[in-house]
Amino acid sequence: MAKQMCDIQPSKGISRGQSTEHLRNYKVMDPDAKKFGYYDPTRQNLNFEVGRGGVVMPVRKHYAIDQRFKDNLRRRNIEDPNEIKKKKGLEPNRITITNFMLGGNRQRMRELAFGDQQVDFKKGADNRGIQRKEDIEKWAVDMYNFIAKKFGEDNIIAFVVHLDEKNPHVHCTVVPVNAKNKISYRDVFGINKEECRKSFNMIHDEVAEFNRKWGLERGDSIMKTGAKHRTSEEYWDWLSGQCTELEKKKGGLEQDNSALQKQNDFLNHEMNKANIRVKGLMRMVDNLKIRKESIEEEISTLREELKKGQDTSDDMLLKRERLEGELEDIEKQLKDKLEKLRVAEEKLDQIALKRIELERNNDEIERSINRKMPELEEKVLRDVKNQLYDIVGEQMATRREKVESFGNTLYGDNRINFDNLMEDLASSTKEAESFINFPNEVAAIGGALFLGYIDQATSFAQAHGGGGGPGGGWGRDKDDDDDRWMRKCCIMATRMMRPAGRKRKR
Repeated sequence: MAKQMCDIQPSKGISRGQSTEHLRNYKVMDPDAKKFGYYDPTRQNLNFEVGRGGVVMPVRKHYAIDQRFKDNLRRRNIEDPNEIKKKKGLEPNRITITNFMLGGNRQRMRELAFGDQQVDFKKGADNRGIQRKEDIEKWAVDMYNFIAKKFGEDNIIAFVVHLDEKNPHVHCTVVPVNAKNKISYRDVFGINKEECRKSFNMIHDEVAEFNRKWGLERGDSIMKTGAKHRTSEEYWDWLSGQCTELEKKKGGLEQDNSALQKQNDFLNHEMNKANIRVKGLMRMVDNLKIRKESIEEEISTLREELKKGQDTSDDMLLKRERLEGELEDIEKQLKDKLEKLRVAEEKLDQIALKRIELERNNDEIERSINRKMPELEEKVLRDVKNQLYDIVGEQMATRREKVESFGNTLYGDNRINFDNLMEDLASSTKEAESFINFPNEVAAIGGALFLGYIDQATSFAQAHGGGGGPGGGWGRDKDDDDDRWMRKCCIMATRMMRPAGRKRKR
């Protein structure tokens, strides 16, 4: 059976950019930019929403999700805690949105969405003749009913199904409202990371119950497998995965986990051996006790017969003597085996204690990863975006000065120089547009280059409509400090997000 996918991401709200992406409201963008290289425009009409009551409907592109959120709260007389903080001049830091991404194994989801139709998933393919199958609608309604039952239908802000990507999936936006009709992520999902992890695991189990009839089952826990959900379409998941991997390598956590796994395997082996030895000794002790009771009973019977004088033959006396000798030997064996059993049980207890300590160490490593990963993500993204804004501003100002200085000399050779400057300005503008139009994508590429993931940055740029990699000779010079290297990565990122095939004239 294929595996399901259930990704849960809390956030401090939903931006207009996220809404545009979820609703595919792209007509406000430049159609020639081909920004969204990961989706198929000829299948965009197959996307749909599930609305109140589980009704399947076309995507309401012009009703932005951030506006739906505001309208939903106003209709129910619920205050947005982040808006309250803004009015007080404080940082809006409350989690008010939980984003669910639901789906499953690529092949199985395609079967649900398209049946046996031959869909061409290559970029630029024409799939206008493909029709949406009823199974994907029924599956989506099942997922909607689960979310509605679990969190309340009033709390579902948007439930959009994407069939224009390589793997059909759902984006569901939920506002966490508690029993007191207030937004409280802690009340709905847990007051700390441990409670949230338990809550998320329970949600995975419950989703699996709904998915079973669709040929999808719950996957292994990420905490056990170390797996990470990552698609080229999901920018935040992709960068989060890279930062997590880097943090593991930098902190030595990957090696620690490997060492812990080896220790765990060794302790499991030792525990199995100890269990076998304890069970063997226990069987020996039980057999010796049974034999001892049998001999004691025989000796007791012989003594009674001798006492009554029924049989005083030498054979009877020899038999009693033999039994008493055997009894003495059994008692020695029993004493020896009981001592060995005590030692074996102590060893088993020691191994169990070591395993408990190992689990504690493993939990500490996991907590360390969970603590450091968000810090690293936030720092890299903040630095990248700050550098990008500075770079774009400086470049625009410099070229504007050049244009102004030559603007009054529009004849002869000066006109030629002016045209060249205008061409240079246009090239700079393209870099500025790369960042202005695609800030998340450019930040992702800049962050990936800064962290050393050149192949991933190239693939990501190409998948999102950019022109490709940084070319030969790219890399960090030995004299580059972190700021200089960050700046170089940001400049290269804007160039890599220029649309493919648009080369600058000389």
